[in-house]
Amino acid sequence: PFVATIISGVIMLILALSMDLTAIAFAASVMFLFLFTQVNLASITIRRLYASTVDYGFKTPLFPLIPILGIVTAAGLSIYLLVTHPESWIIAIIWIVIGFVIYKFYTSKKELEHNAPLVFTQGPKLRKKYRVLMVFDKRTAEKMYKMAKSIAKDKDGEITILDIVNVPRQTPLSLTHGFGDKGLKAIEDFKREITGSLRNRYLVRLAHDPTEAILQTTEEQDINILLIDFDFLKNNRKLLSLTTCDIIGVRLRKTFDEDIKNIIVAYDKGRHSDLGLEIANSLQKVEQSKIRIIRGVIEDSKKETEIVNRINEKMFELELPKIQFEKVYSNSNIITELLSNFKREKNALLILGAGNQTDTAFSPKTLSILDKSGKSAIIIRNHRFSEVHARSFANLLMPKIIRIKFIYQIYVNIMQKIYSMRAKSHRERNDDDHFTQ
Repeated sequence: PFVATIISGVIMLILALSMDLTAIAFAASVMFLFLFTQVNLASITIRRLYASTVDYGFKTPLFPLIPILGIVTAAGLSIYLLVTHPESWIIAIIWIVIGFVIYKFYTSKKELEHNAPLVFTQGPKLRKKYRVLMVFDKRTAEKMYKMAKSIAKDKDGEITILDIVNVPRQTPLSLTHGFGDKGLKAIEDFKREITGSLRNRYLVRLAHDPTEAILQTTEEQDINILLIDFDFLKNNRKLLSLTTCDIIGVRLRKTFDEDIKNIIVAYDKGRHSDLGLEIANSLQKVEQSKIRIIRGVIEDSKKETEIVNRINEKMFELELPKIQFEKVYSNSNIITELLSNFKREKNALLILGAGNQTDTAFSPKTLSILDKSGKSAIIIRNHRFSEVHARSFANLLMPKIIRIKFIYQIYVNIMQKIYSMRAKSHRERNDDDHFTQ
């Protein structure tokens, strides 16, 4: 990589000649400490995600004690440098920000082209703030699209439909000419079957690993919520750990069109159930569905009162019409009582929260209800930072920059210079065209 080596050498030479070498050395130390902190975090994450699938040549003894000690030690030393040499942190942070910008706007795009090349894209140029990604599955596409359309309509958002063409690992992605034709045909057939197809965005990607294609797309398209088949999602720790958007896992019956007319929200405390209420509200606005909220009582009376108050606040916030709310009690097994309550409707769509768990993606209670209910179901997983995207930072920072007149004036001058250069270039091209005619 001679180009990268030359550029790095020039940058280091400029820094060495223009700055104090001691400060540069301390800044490098801070960056290495950050790096070792991330390495120790990564070792814990890799063991947690791929414990049973990776053949380890060497396993860290006393896991996770040693990586935790490494994190504490590296963090402690970096904080010590912050106290004794604060300029080292300033230089390190500036350099990290520069690296992040390069990755965000250049390297990540190259990585995406390498891991999940795009063979087809179509959609309106005007983008909306709220974005729904639907992973295309021919078996459930129409039913899943009905949900995606309801959510997008309620949030004034847009729908992106992603079809992933799985390529055998022994076939390099650079030698896949014609592989995307199947995906293109499936998308074209689907567009003819639905209404409002011109308002959607369509992507077809090639990938050895469908998970990689989904992750890359959620990042590239700044997706807020992902609709995907639950059986693909359930044991996919990579997708669940690395995705940065809310997730709806979908398991639908053939009677889905009748099921969606009756929505049962099984309210477990927490953010997942709150998002479940939002999704139920979006569906009932379009489908005119009847909603029931069921709460399996397992806490003491004080906590249950807090949970009921939270439900009422959420319903008021969503401006939900007066709907049925029921408490289910049990002296032995609350799951059995909940299932008995759900059976009151022959056809119903069950909305479950992922559950408040720490070691697994979905709580055992949620999975047990899902497997035993026999109903169409969607499982909601709320990501804490699903609304945080690059565009969100831009919208947040610009008003603050405008208030700082000096910085804002520099920004205005730069933009005026860019636009004047573009205008001059445009005039020169027009002049050349005029004289050559």
